[in-house]
Amino acid sequence: MENALYVALSQQMALRRMLDVTANNIANMNTTAYRAERPVFDDYVTRVSQGDPTAFVVDRATYTDLREGTVSVTSNPLDIAIRGDAWLQVETPGGVRYTRDGRLQRSQEGMLVTVDGHNVLDADGNTVEVPEDVGPISIGADGTLSYMVGGQGEQIQSVELGRIGLFTLPNPAGLQRDGNGLVKAEGEALPAVGASIVQGALEGSNVQPIMEMVRLIDINRAYALASNMTDSENRRQSNAIDKLGGTASA
Repeated sequence: MENALYVALSQQMALRRMLDVTANNIANMNTTAYRAERPVFDDYVTRVSQGDPTAFVVDRATYTDLREGTVSVTSNPLDIAIRGDAWLQVETPGGVRYTRDGRLQRSQEGMLVTVDGHNVLDADGNTVEVPEDVGPISIGADGTLSYMVGGQGEQIQSVELGRIGLFTLPNPAGLQRDGNGLVKAEGEALPAVGASIVQGALEGSNVQPIMEMVRLIDINRAYALASNMTDSENRRQSNAIDKLGGTASA
């Protein structure tokens, strides 16, 4: 039956999608704050004439694995790791985006930016200025940037520069990837509750290399089986056609 070929083809297409997603996860296992992707498949069941129902594999969507990665200490004062369900809000040429990549820097214009040069925004959606001639920057757990002034007989005081915004995104499972660790969210982001910042540290990728490699092997084996089924069905149909052709000519 042709349905067998269609079922095998739908399975191969699903496995190819799984292969692409898994390979991308492996490629980003050392990417700062990378969140692994997971494909979602479903069955599409149909009945042809009076035959038994036939189930096809359907690629429904891809969701983001929101588990946190391991935090590593870097001792760089502008490196931050986010703990909890929260994202940084940044300003890009394409509009507001979100990231957990905490490799922050001071731009030539004196603004707090990401490693790709996007302005980091505060809780009110404003940029954060970091003057060049200030002492060591301190970043509190709530995202407050400050530095100390005074000393040598003067009273030491803390000067606040701003506060990095931490946001919880609506429908986190449906985030749209926008490249370079950025995501786009539909709907209004809300101030994060219970999240915190760790200064001098970075969050690693949440990809588990061994699990991804095992998944890759399983996908290859399943693809080989589906391919064998397709080849077998093709041979069966070819033999049937040859026999019918021989009978008709006899």
